Amino acid sequence: MRYAVCTTDPAVVADAREAGFDYIEVSVPAFVRPGEPDAAFEGAVAAFREGGMPAESANLFLQGDLRCTGPAANHDRIVDYAADVFERLGKAGVAVLVFGSGWARAVPDGWPKEKADAQFADLLSRLAPLAAGSGVALAVEPLARVECNFLNTVAEGAAFARGAASPAVGVLADSFHWARNGETADSILAARGVLAHAHLATHPGRLAPGLEPYDFEPFFRALLGAGYDGRVSIEARLPPPEGRAEAFRRALDILKAAERAARGPARP
Repeated sequence: MRYAVCTTDPAVVADAREAGFDYIEVSVPAFVRPGEPDAAFEGAVAAFREGGMPAESANLFLQGDLRCTGPAANHDRIVDYAADVFERLGKAGVAVLVFGSGWARAVPDGWPKEKADAQFADLLSRLAPLAAGSGVALAVEPLARVECNFLNTVAEGAAFARGAASPAVGVLADSFHWARNGETADSILAARGVLAHAHLATHPGRLAPGLEPYDFEPFFRALLGAGYDGRVSIEARLPPPEGRAEAFRRALDILKAAERAARGPARP
């Protein structure tokens, strides 16, 4: 697997590079500069590349008042916004765009879930051609129930991804949300064939690996069981600046050890 840290902070990028990470997961607002002139985007990309790490995935997709569900949903505005985001990510060589944006897709009180399901499925069907045309996969991120009231499990995300009927739309598995929701390996195994990306953090603290005890082997075993062997980004509270590079090295060692153990025989 390939490992990353979610950041656009040059100092964090430098420490991640020193520690041996493979790539960086950037944020759409800081990296893509949606709504700003091309020169702002090109400058942001050039500045990031000075750090010597590739940007292979991006998060924080929807900004502003771009609502996905409910009576205020405006998919035309989202698609117009997304067209610019996908085009710029494709130009920058980013391979995966994470679709979390829990506030944007949360279902308003009183709005029927069936209508929200239909709205979100319709939105994904409209975003799929943009993703395919840019060469950037869209990875729908299930979120903890305490953070969002819509699309919470990996199995639910897999169902939406399959409904989009496009190889450019998949689902993300996040170890923190997965653990906080009390999901089992079966939820990830149900996403075989549509897993497009992975995030991880410890539970319950949502920290970088090594900052609190947490066994990542079951998560890796589930990913591998579902046929996933791709990118994994740390999306967590990171170590403080002092000693951060060394803390990142320990985090990477922990993750690689968990991956090796998951590839071996299951523990009794």
